Amino acid sequence: MTRKLYYEDAYLKEARARVLEIRENALLLDQTIFYPTGGGQPHDRGMISGVEVLDVYKDDAGKVWHVVSEPERFNVGDEVELRIDWDYRYKLMRIHSAMHLLDHVLNEVLPGEWQLYGSGMSVEKGRYDIVYPENVNQYKNQIIELFNRYVDEGGEMKIWWEGETRYTQIRDFEPIPCGGTHVKDIREIGHLRKLKRSSLGKGKQRIEIWLEE
Repeated sequence: MTRKLYYEDAYLKEARARVLEIRENALLLDQTIFYPTGGGQPHDRGMISGVEVLDVYKDDAGKVWHVVSEPERFNVGDEVELRIDWDYRYKLMRIHSAMHLLDHVLNEVLPGEWQLYGSGMSVEKGRYDIVYPENVNQYKNQIIELFNRYVDEGGEMKIWWEGETRYTQIRDFEPIPCGGTHVKDIREIGHLRKLKRSSLGKGKQRIEIWLEE
């Protein structure tokens, strides 16, 4: 099984690994810093020994496969150099952590209960699809102000495992099950630059957020 270095240190930019198996255009390694697509977070980009990584995914057995542009350049047993696109990864870490902070802010600001039924993220923005009876726009300024105040105050993002489930927690806020990569302190997220609300039908709303660079 591949050692998941991105869980041990999300700030690792480079590492070495050994090729365990090659399947068509994908490599299985003994360890990796490349995060596979999952939990709403896109896979990492980067290079393996100078060859572009096109996709990273987990199969049904939980193995992490690295799809590369030139698989013919590798052999089983090769020692390879891993290098992720750090700028891309760090933006995803910031936006993913921002989504967790938004979760807590919505709990504080919105009267009554709301339900999450979909989410997504890219390096440009994050998205929550929620069920809530009122128009969230009336609370927009409060959401932005509280979010940015928490960022200015800062706070550790704690991460731990309970069996097979990985949890993250900002400060003493509610823990959230999550397998993604995150910043160490919410100051790194940066301020919320823009929040957009749109309707998805009766009682369903989409909230999209953009961070300052």
